Amino acid sequence: MKGTLIVIGPLPPPYHGVTISTSLVLANRHLHELFDVRHVDTSDTRSGRNVGEWDAQNVMLALRACAALGRCLRGRRGVVYLPLSQSLPGFIRDSILIRLAASRGWRIAVHLRGSEFRSFYDMMTRPLRGWIRITLRRVTSVAVMGESVRWVLDGLVPNEHVSVVPNGTPTPQVNASSRDGRTILFLSNLRRRKGVVEAVEAARLVIQRHASARFLFVGEWEDDDLEREVRRRASEGDGRIQFRPPVMGAEKERLLSSASIMLFPPSEPEGHPRVVLEALAAGVPIIATNRGTIAETIVDGESGFILPEPRPQQIADRIALLLKDSELRERMAMAARERHLAHFTQDIADRRLAEWLLSVTA
Repeated sequence: MKGTLIVIGPLPPPYHGVTISTSLVLANRHLHELFDVRHVDTSDTRSGRNVGEWDAQNVMLALRACAALGRCLRGRRGVVYLPLSQSLPGFIRDSILIRLAASRGWRIAVHLRGSEFRSFYDMMTRPLRGWIRITLRRVTSVAVMGESVRWVLDGLVPNEHVSVVPNGTPTPQVNASSRDGRTILFLSNLRRRKGVVEAVEAARLVIQRHASARFLFVGEWEDDDLEREVRRRASEGDGRIQFRPPVMGAEKERLLSSASIMLFPPSEPEGHPRVVLEALAAGVPIIATNRGTIAETIVDGESGFILPEPRPQQIADRIALLLKDSELRERMAMAARERHLAHFTQDIADRRLAEWLLSVTA
């Protein structure tokens, strides 16, 4: 008889790491072969700007999730799986869900999809740190995105209870003939922490030297002030720095197929960013910064470039090198695609997740 798996998490829209991850978990065929999979939906279909905020609707959504989980916990015990929040409002909700499941004797598997949990913990008051530690003691196993972020849980979770379960991404159909050697793509939410300001500054430097270079920034703006500031800076680019709203599905695949270089230079901590995996899958060399598990994912100098910090001049220099050297660009493109196929396909990620959750039942 199959075990029971309750997946807690939000679905798109909006599209961001956690909503996409939840949809992929629910579509995981290996999980459905092993478990009777149920879903407790925590979706907030408003803009991504509301994530992790204290407001009435988020409180109501949390109460509904608790009630839905309570109903699902009736019957034969199994495993509850949820992404662990790294903000106080989200963690309070998650802690209530964890304690509710633990009180009914269920095993609990949490996935830490970022690398900010330690700084979140350190900023809390002593009573809240105590609440966090007690909550984590009720968790059976924690998965992190890579070996390089295990340290985030040092002293909070025994090492033997921590597993590495990284993301994967579906393998797109790549049309190499549509690749435009002049197009540089930034494909992420347009937020300061994602390096959008530094990327635009780098674009301004590049177009001074490469008349044919064209930059596309695609994603949802963090706020109106940032949008005004960045558009003002980009206005000096004579129309060669453009901005577009978020894209999904076939439209995203077309963008990835047309780009010759991907930019993703975050300034703050990351987990295992999907945009990095999507670039590898599409065979696009990526210029990124060393945050989260990015250095475990990109082979520096082989499938892309990894910089210590998002400094515009250094980003611009790497872009200029790839624009100038088409052979290097093609070698990196092939290496990126091969790395995806060897380590980060969605099926590989699905198997890793299923094996981990099966081990939680032992």
